[in-house]
Amino acid sequence: MKKALICVALALLMTIPVGVGIAHIPWVYQWFGSGAGYEFYSPLFDALGADGTEENSEIIVGSLYLLGFVVSLVFVVIGWAIVGRLRRRRRWESR
Repeated sequence: MKKALICVALALLMTIPVGVGIAHIPWVYQWFGSGAGYEFYSPLFDALGADGTEENSEIIVGSLYLLGFVVSLVFVVIGWAIVGRLRRRRRWESR
């Protein structure tokens, strides 16, 4: 349980930088600029009852931060596994 809470806490700390990084990928700008991004999100806009551009942008930013959290959590879990494996290997070699 302690490891899971540490992983979630680290992922929360990384969420905003990763979310901003995802938002600044050049093809994301092109995707929204071409209108395909808004077409992709239109079912979500309809489901949440978003009528204006302000509400639409809040939904898009929220979903990008959710994606940032998931990506951060994956990175933290992979990093935790790598560090754990290296620690076990060093203990094994020191015997």
